[in-house]
Amino acid sequence: MTAATLERNSFSASMSLPALRQELTLHPGVRYAEGMPTWTLQDPVANRFFRLNWLDFELLSRWHMGDAEAIIADIASHTTLEPTVEDVENLIKFLAANDLLEVRTEQGLERLREQAARARKRGFKWLLKNYLFMRFPLVSPQGFLDRTAPYLQWIWTKTFFVCTVLSVLVGGVLVLRQWDTFIATFPYFFNVEGFLTMALSLSVAKVMHELGHAYTAHRYGCRVPAMGVALLVLWPVLYTDATETWKLESRGQRLKVGAAGMTAELILAAYATLLWNFLPDGPLRSSIFLLATTTWLITLVINLNPFMRFDGYYLLSDSLGVANLQERAFGLARWRMRELLFSFGDPAPEYFPPHRARALLLYAYGTWVYRFFLFLGIALLVYHLFFKLLGIFLMLVELTWFIGRPLYMEFKEWIQRRGEISTSGNARWTVLGLLLFLALLLVPWQSQVSAPALWRSAEYARFFVPSASYVETVNVSPGDQVQPGDILVQLVSPDLDYDIARGQKQLEILMWKVKFQGLDRQLLDQAPVSLQELQAETAAQRARMEEKEQLQLRSSVAGVVTEMREPLSPGEWLEEGAPLALVVSREKGVVESYISEGDLQRVQEGHHGMFYPSDLGRKPFEVVVKAIDNGSTKQLDEPYLASTHGGPVAARQNAEGELVPQAPIYRMELVPVAEGLGPEQVLAGTVTIEGERESVISYLARKVVSVLIRESGF
Repeated sequence: MTAATLERNSFSASMSLPALRQELTLHPGVRYAEGMPTWTLQDPVANRFFRLNWLDFELLSRWHMGDAEAIIADIASHTTLEPTVEDVENLIKFLAANDLLEVRTEQGLERLREQAARARKRGFKWLLKNYLFMRFPLVSPQGFLDRTAPYLQWIWTKTFFVCTVLSVLVGGVLVLRQWDTFIATFPYFFNVEGFLTMALSLSVAKVMHELGHAYTAHRYGCRVPAMGVALLVLWPVLYTDATETWKLESRGQRLKVGAAGMTAELILAAYATLLWNFLPDGPLRSSIFLLATTTWLITLVINLNPFMRFDGYYLLSDSLGVANLQERAFGLARWRMRELLFSFGDPAPEYFPPHRARALLLYAYGTWVYRFFLFLGIALLVYHLFFKLLGIFLMLVELTWFIGRPLYMEFKEWIQRRGEISTSGNARWTVLGLLLFLALLLVPWQSQVSAPALWRSAEYARFFVPSASYVETVNVSPGDQVQPGDILVQLVSPDLDYDIARGQKQLEILMWKVKFQGLDRQLLDQAPVSLQELQAETAAQRARMEEKEQLQLRSSVAGVVTEMREPLSPGEWLEEGAPLALVVSREKGVVESYISEGDLQRVQEGHHGMFYPSDLGRKPFEVVVKAIDNGSTKQLDEPYLASTHGGPVAARQNAEGELVPQAPIYRMELVPVAEGLGPEQVLAGTVTIEGERESVISYLARKVVSVLIRESGF
């Protein structure tokens, strides 16, 4: 009987059982934490293993009887189990679905041909699902392991363990005695030779990691059919096929195989730390340093992570005694969530003791949260790895397939079972919560728009050193009142004074030539040239005098000196462009804000809002939008809001030293509604404006479309 036959006809106890494939073998399995025995069914052709419970084992042990009724009766008479025809039918379906039955009909052969054809095609859909993780077996190491394993038996001796512990202690003490030299090895890797050294060291460490798995599995009698390279998010990593460890009856042995890779790297690091102390400086010492520090830390951080199917996952699975940990934990978590939300009344997918059930639930929910952020990060990564159109497509695939699809399948299950939803309190609260959530998404209740802002005087003057000079006199100090035209600081530039004096002498000579040109024939011939030189020198002298005038720093506004360069004393030399002072007029204040492109359409001139100073000692006040720039801000004039200075606006400093916003923002000018003095200094804060109402879903949709258009270059 084939799987196709089972789909069309219901099973009858009087039917003969389909034959099992002759090469299948049964092995005793590990005991569950509750003491329940298990068995492992091995498919050596496909190198697959299936965990069987007691009932399945008893059924398969009597499969040779060929008659379901006889098997059921024999099990009931010799054990405490009470199997049914349905149990036999479910087992046959399981065996057929995994190709564990002999195929003796043309119909069954045709089905296998179709499966093989589909496997060869591996179409576009398969590629989208698997491009983040693909395996490529490179070698079959079994013969190599058979030949070399006898020479490595000393690795598992107590003598080697003691030597390793001693190397850790001695190496650690010696490193601490020259810790500064040890740490100073890091800068060596920031060049081409260092990069090659790093790559070689990492390769050695990862090969040792995989050989640790392979030799340990071989030690316990497991076959290692393949070792190769896997592409993890297009990044090559080594892997070892240790699937046959499923047949190990001892949980301790399985844990040792799972931890062998990390143990191998830790042992390598221990001896590398000791060896580093005796090597001269150079590439070899740097490689040993890397093995002693970075590689084992990386492997522990990555491989101990139980949320992905690395070593840590299998170690946790064996420690808990729960095979197929993720699938079973996810099934339990989905059942628990549905019961809490809707009280369907379904039985638990399988029984676990309360403490283990809580652990599985925590693990499942933690994995879901971890995967959400992981796949979100991968979506951004693949976007930046490829050109824009392909990057956007792959990012959408990630978001849709790995995040959106599981959510869709769960919501679909809820909708399909809506008729079964109980009228209990849980269900009512769930429905009410969903309705409120939808209302929050769809109803345009959000009207406030927040943006970073500065409160400053409407009139202020900043003073910088116009050219390299020294201080002659300082006439004011912070807090002094000044009027327009008052001299704050008098600067002197000796180079400029010299140029002025030299220019004055040149002017006098040129004026003499022009004045007495009629008395000398040669002067008369040079008259046109002398006149042009006089005009040019006069203009140059006028510019020098204006520059000298600028060395008298005069206030252009009536206000208060709020900032002064300190210390500032006569005789001090100052470089060109150095800030000197700030004069602020307190007669009128203005709020300058920067609004994001997404909120621009919701704010118009005349809208009211509130300004909240960052200084909690100051009271907020009402403002009104006076003007909004038509174009986005190319650079920030004030550094207070820039992220490079600790502000909320993401900005970077370009080659010219200008602060350039990372995302499009638009400058707004707001004025206080109430008359009052302006601030004595620039104060950062937040402005909240009552803008046009918009729903959350509309806002998110607009943001997504804006990002797609901007990033795709449309």
